Amino acid sequence: MKVTLIQNTPNPEEHIGLLAGICYGKTGEQSPEQCIKRAYHCVTKGHLSTLRFAHATFLVEDISRICSHQFVRSKHLDFLQRSQRYCNEEETNVVIPESISKYDVQDFVYNAQILYENLIKNGVKKEDARFILPQGTTTELLVVGNFQAWYDFIKLRSGKEVQWEIRAVAHEINRQLHSIAPNIFVELDDE
Repeated sequence: MKVTLIQNTPNPEEHIGLLAGICYGKTGEQSPEQCIKRAYHCVTKGHLSTLRFAHATFLVEDISRICSHQFVRSKHLDFLQRSQRYCNEEETNVVIPESISKYDVQDFVYNAQILYENLIKNGVKKEDARFILPQGTTTELLVVGNFQAWYDFIKLRSGKEVQWEIRAVAHEINRQLHSIAPNIFVELDDE
């Protein structure tokens, strides 16, 4: 898995705090420190709608399609995903969970890949040949959301009870958001 922050609102905490000032009758010129303090106050008091005024876009690569199915259920995030209909999947990898890696799954993965390649060579459209690919086949997504959507995603997908792959994505996104907005996105325990 690889997660890359592509774009974000500059000085997001300052920006959120500045705009949130309207809720508290504080408009006009304000110091960056006042704005950051207000953004922190908003988060600690549950005034999360103020987080909608900052955004971040991530490129998420080398996750399974299974993981992507969980990811795209985050209804307040927006996605663009690699298409198995238009892209040739002959060179993609497959995510194999550690819990099943001790079983002879490599033969299944190899045979599915060979069958996929043969179907393509025999004129079957990629959109039909993809039906035999394992769900663990890797994919990539561009994901954009406002900070409230990211906050909700991380809250829902970072717990110990969550499936390991999407949890790893949530933790990495949180780590990168924490680096640009530490008063909003707190550090998470690794497990």
